Amino acid sequence: MKFTLIGTDNNGFRHRYSFRKTEAFKKSFVKFMENLDFNSKDIKGTFMGYDKDEKLINLKISEFEDCIRYYQNKKYDVDVFYGNKKIIMVVRTKKRIPMVEHLVKKAGWIKPIKIKKIKNKIKPIPLLLRK
Repeated sequence: MKFTLIGTDNNGFRHRYSFRKTEAFKKSFVKFMENLDFNSKDIKGTFMGYDKDEKLINLKISEFEDCIRYYQNKKYDVDVFYGNKKIIMVVRTKKRIPMVEHLVKKAGWIKPIKIKKIKNKIKPIPLLLRK
């Protein structure tokens, strides 16, 4: 399972990543957070909820919309915003190398849009000759 990155930005301390909102995000996110020294059980717990009978269930990623989750340990502060179609993660840290290495190895990128060149159908205008 891989993240599907659709955008990145950073200023050396604050790193922003945008991901496609897919069910695969949950498993990839748990692995990513484990790599940043977070407890995997705590992270998995953020994807759990209760049904009508108060039975603990695994929530679908589509059920997370317009909500934010915050995580913190000694090295990292992480905010995760779940939007309608994408997930935005902001990581604040001075220890950026483990995070970047994980994303390079474990993330996929969206395929770039291919643009076809439009053929020029306008005939060139002849230059007027001066005498």
